[in-house]
Amino acid sequence: MGDKEVINELKVQIEELKTLLKVQAKKIEQVEKELAKYKNPNTPSSSNQHLKENTQGKKSKKGAKQGAPFGHKGVTRILKALEKIVIDADECPKCHSSKLKNKKVLKRTIIDIAKKVDPEIIEAEIRFKECKDCGHVFVPKQNTIPLKGDYGIEFMLLVVFIKFTLRGVLRKTASFLDYRHNLDITAASVNTIIKRVADAAEDEYDELKQRIRAAKTVYVDETSFSVLGKPQWVWVFKTAEDILIVIRPSRGRNVLREILGESYAGNVVCDCWSSYNFLSKAYANLQRCWAHLLRKSEVLVDTVAGKHFHEKLQGLFKEIKEFNAQSPTEEERLKKYEEMTEKLRKLTSYYSRYNDLMPVVKYINNKIGQWFTCVKIEGIEPTNNFAEQAIRETVMVRKIIGAFRSETGKQNYEILASLISTWKLKDKDIADELRQMMIRKLCFC
Repeated sequence: MGDKEVINELKVQIEELKTLLKVQAKKIEQVEKELAKYKNPNTPSSSNQHLKENTQGKKSKKGAKQGAPFGHKGVTRILKALEKIVIDADECPKCHSSKLKNKKVLKRTIIDIAKKVDPEIIEAEIRFKECKDCGHVFVPKQNTIPLKGDYGIEFMLLVVFIKFTLRGVLRKTASFLDYRHNLDITAASVNTIIKRVADAAEDEYDELKQRIRAAKTVYVDETSFSVLGKPQWVWVFKTAEDILIVIRPSRGRNVLREILGESYAGNVVCDCWSSYNFLSKAYANLQRCWAHLLRKSEVLVDTVAGKHFHEKLQGLFKEIKEFNAQSPTEEERLKKYEEMTEKLRKLTSYYSRYNDLMPVVKYINNKIGQWFTCVKIEGIEPTNNFAEQAIRETVMVRKIIGAFRSETGKQNYEILASLISTWKLKDKDIADELRQMMIRKLCFC
């Protein structure tokens, strides 16, 4: 083979390699786009458990704590049997002999439930009373029978629990009730029950809105949720004692204006979404989320400058926590706020010389006075983790049901999910709170 033929063959191979590289580059681009849905500065690591390293079979680090804390007393549940049964046999199943003896007796105390619990059909005669002196008409105070509908309080309570605490979808909730309680009920009937309970809860939901508006500090976050095939937004407003969920077609300032009011003067912890700027232009004190910022800067650690920049920001975040742990005075807080804001301003000024760091530098500088509000004002967290934790349940529901298929379903969810989340936050008995609320609203005029 001559030199010319060798050269031509090499040229062909080079072209084939170029084509292969283009195909591989396109595949890599597709994979990176898919990965960006999970690993990006706006998605917390807790949402990506499937991307974490599998530690199964690995040994723990030397010196790592294992098991219960030192001095912890274990608790074993003591079961007191209400019924005793003896499981015995009269003959051998192999040869049918009746000459048997006990070789071993195993004593077991267990917890079990009935195979099926049939519903109780109750016929109630509710006697409305009228006072002969003042003419007042009323229902006896001991009444627990709803004045309308075919289902009782405990049954409706069960439906709400399956739907909201077990995240059951309507169709499967109906199937469970049929299997477990011999109730031939449709998904539409389940939805009607949930709507009846949500309607009964409207007053408490409105009171919750008022408490959020009057709160001194609110943590706010939002996430997408499809309603009737169209994108809408779930907003969560969390305080020390309340969680409010609203679902709106907008991610704009009009939602903040609706919930917090035109001139909210409290403290708001949030990310850097532009809609929150409306609050700072009013009277609110904004604290921007350091968790979001550090996730953005962590992406830059591939370069030396980016790594140093990220470490400097981590240092400032650590300084915030250490300072707040000292319970400083108001004067000390104000001084530290000015000092740390100036330190951050100098930091961004220095690293602005690196083009690849400019997105994060601009992200910081656009809100330069709102990164250390938690230093200036006592009782504010530097991150928006409280709101992100509060919205996590809704994210799980979104993964299960995909979308709300009616405006009514959306409204039912925001009312009941808000109240259940609030009762849980306050460590209240959710079942009892729901029961008493339904009795007040459904069993009396």
